[in-house]
Amino acid sequence: MSFDHERSDVEHFDLERYERAMSEVMLAADPVAAFEALPHEDRALLEPIERDGLRIAALLVARLRFERLMNGSRAAADWFEEDPRAFTAAFKRYHTAVAPLSTIPKLEAHAFEAWLTAVGARRPPA
Repeated sequence: MSFDHERSDVEHFDLERYERAMSEVMLAADPVAAFEALPHEDRALLEPIERDGLRIAALLVARLRFERLMNGSRAAADWFEEDPRAFTAAFKRYHTAVAPLSTIPKLEAHAFEAWLTAVGARRPPA
C-alpha cells in the first residue's frame, strides 16, 4: 500500500461525524442502546467497539463530570448532600442534555447553573 493511499483514507475520515456520534453515545442514559440506534454509517465509524467497554467509558465520563461539578460548585455539592436523589435526577438530565465542553470545574458549574435556569429545574439550596 502506498503512502498516498493511506493519506487518502485519512482524508476521507469524517472526524466531525465521528465526534458527534461518540458524544451522542457517551452522554446517553443507555450508551449501548444509543450506539445500536445510530444510523449504520455512524455505527460503522465507531466499530469495532466493545459494548462492556462502552458502558465503562460512559460511566467514567459521567463520573469525571460529576466530580468537576462537585469541585466547581459549593451549592451543587450542598444540594447533593441534602437531597442526593433529587440532585442525582437533575444531574442525569443535565448530563444527557448538555455536552461537556470544559475540563475546568468552575466552567462545569456555570454550565450546570445555566441548564438549571433554562429548564426551570429546582435550584440547589443557597
